[in-house]
Parts: sequence; structure tokens; C-alpha cells
Amino acid sequence: MAPSELLEFLHRLGVANPYGRGWLTVLLVFFLALLFTWRFLPHVRRFALKVGWADQPNERRLNREPLPNAGGLALYAGVVLALVVAAFLRPILVESVLIQVLAILLGGAWLVLVGFIDDQFGLPPLFRLFVQTLSALLLVAVGVRFEAAFGTPLDPLLGLFLTWLWVVGITNALNLMDGLDGLAGGSPTSAP
Repeated sequence: MAPSELLEFLHRLGVANPYGRGWLTVLLVFFLALLFTWRFLPHVRRFALKVGWADQPNERRLNREPLPNAGGLALYAGVVLALVVAAFLRPILVESVLIQVLAILLGGAWLVLVGFIDDQFGLPPLFRLFVQTLSALLLVAVGVRFEAAFGTPLDPLLGLFLTWLWVVGITNALNLMDGLDGLAGGSPTSAP
């Protein structure tokens, strides 16, 4: 790919100036959150095993030893760290963006908490779907939604549905990756 094609591609992604401070801040925050999560996950794993936050081996599971199930806490901590560092490096000046960030944090906190409680005690699937739907609707309420696909505006109801599908789909995809230790933490979809 030629440099001009790469710049054009980045512009289409929304990167106005790949050499500017904003883009460098994004890269710095991403790698800082990645490093933090990578270093924090083993500590959470040890703690989870110590206090019993683990799935015990049984005939339905592949694991032969207790499998810790609190890794979502470390992933969420990496996301929060990324947002805090980003806010310090590039202060959010527009209140609507701040509201959107807070909605993402609140919806994410709901999902992490319900996922953690589900891993420890088990929750009915309809309750988990209800909380996932609430998280998606919170995003839509503050303006975080699918509005266009490949430059073509979407019908608002289709945008609402796609936003719901994205939140529920990603949440359940990560939830289903609990058969092997560390799989969700090493997944590209869980990168902060």
C-alpha cells in the first residue's frame, strides 16, 4: 500500500492527521491500556483462584483445574484506565461527548457486574439479555448508535437494532469464550 493510499484510508476511518497529537494520543492510550491489562490479568487470576472465583472441573468442562472467571474485571479496568488517560491528555470539551463516555462506562459497568455475578452464581438468560438491552438503550439515548453504513445514512430504527445487536452480540461472544483460561483476555475483540 502506497503512503498516499494509507493516508486516504486513515482519512476514511476518521483520522484527520495521522502525524498529529490526537492520533498519537490514541496510539499511546491504546498501548498503555493494553500493557496495563496484560500486566493486571495475572494478578486478577491469582486473586480469583485464591478467593474461589473459579469454575471447578466437571464432566461438562474441558478444564482439569479450577478456571478463574474474574478476567472481565481486569479488562474493564484497562478500558477505564484508557478513558481516564485520554481525558487527561486530550480534555473532553464538549459536554455531549462526556455524557457519551459516561454512558459507555455505566453500560460497561452493568455488563461486567452482571457477567461477574453470573459466573459466580448463575443468572437466568432473560435477565442477562435484559441488562444487555438496557446497556444498548443507554448508548442509543445519548447518541452512540449506528447511523451510517459505508457513507449511506441508516433508518433510525435499523440503527437502533444494529446498536442493540452489536452490544448483545459482542457481550455474548465474549461470554461464550470461557472454556479456556485467558481466551477472552487474549481476544482481539476485547482489546481496550
